[in-house]
Amino acid sequence: MILPVRIFMFLLMLAIAYFIFRWNKNNSGKKRWYALAIIFALSSFGALGDTPEARHQEAIESSKAESSSIKESERKESISIEEDAKSSSLSEKKASSIKAKQSSTKSSENSSKKIPREYISALIKGQEYADSMYMSKKAVYNQLTSDYGEKFSSDAANYAIANIKANWNKNALHKAKEYQEEQNMSPDAIYDQLTSDYGEQFTPDEANYAIQHLKK
Repeated sequence: MILPVRIFMFLLMLAIAYFIFRWNKNNSGKKRWYALAIIFALSSFGALGDTPEARHQEAIESSKAESSSIKESERKESISIEEDAKSSSLSEKKASSIKAKQSSTKSSENSSKKIPREYISALIKGQEYADSMYMSKKAVYNQLTSDYGEKFSSDAANYAIANIKANWNKNALHKAKEYQEEQNMSPDAIYDQLTSDYGEQFTPDEANYAIQHLKK
């Protein structure tokens, strides 16, 4: 802003000096007017000089520009630090997640390796009896351990029973419907058959569920 003002003042004072010179030459021709024109002409060059006010103004503007530049640099540096921090945090989270998955996989593999093959076989057989023959929990266990059945150890059978995914209430209801529809048995007789140690071996609660959901 300072330089355009100086140029304007220079041109203005030079123009004034020129007009005074021309006017005096064409009119009075007095020396004092020539002297005044010369003073304006010299002053016009002084307008381009380095004045204290100009230096002060330039210092202010330079300070503002430098301050703005510093603030912009600090802002960019702050953004860069934040981005680095976010990137570092994401990397740590990814690394932690990968380690957790690897640990879980290894744990699962180790757990699988520790389970004896007999246990897994007993579970497969037990699940088949529960799904296809709708047997009770106790009946499945007896079938797995019986000398006339699967002949698994009691530990293998217990593992199978603990891990079989079955709805024992619905198994009891399926058996009850067979007795009702195929043998036309009464609800009381069905209940006894469901809970008998020589029958289906369901619990009283499972048998009651079945009776309550039979067709009336």
